[in-house]
Amino acid sequence: MSIVAPSIAAIILLTFHCISSTALFTLVAVARKVVVNNNYKYVNVTVTINEIGPATNHTVDVDMQILRQIRTMKLSVHYHLVLDRSVVPNALVSRTIDVCHFLKRPTSDRLLNLMYAQFKKNSYLPERCPMPPDHYYIRKFRPSTVAIPSFFPQNDFLLREIYQTGINNEPLFTYQFYGSFVRKTSE
Repeated sequence: MSIVAPSIAAIILLTFHCISSTALFTLVAVARKVVVNNNYKYVNVTVTINEIGPATNHTVDVDMQILRQIRTMKLSVHYHLVLDRSVVPNALVSRTIDVCHFLKRPTSDRLLNLMYAQFKKNSYLPERCPMPPDHYYIRKFRPSTVAIPSFFPQNDFLLREIYQTGINNEPLFTYQFYGSFVRKTSE
């Protein structure tokens, strides 16, 4: 009987560990800080993090004033780990996207489409190129609502986005999102 009790305890612990690591927790992004650098010739972007309640409930508001027509736009996304308060120089993930092509066919990029679907809920965004001068915005975007792929580590990160236009890829603005991936209990 003394051998059976530890075996049952081991099975219960193993079962709890398997359930907790897959079903009860998900990995979510939490906003810490956002830095924006604008090319005021084209655009003025401001970002506000609304820190109300627990970190997983924080929301982000983005205001973008396009000052002149933008015919083409490219987006370069770079995901860096932050270890011991310093950014790892080589990006873990890097990709470049033609924003105008994406606006025509949002399903052309599955990962970006996940974010775009969340942005569209409380927003007014350009729907095609060329993008006319106007005030665009995203309201109450909660980073923790985006499904995070399981290969990302639970860690601090920097997501750097560089928006460019024209033949010479002139910078429009850069967006640096500092955050953390944390475990959140599933609801």
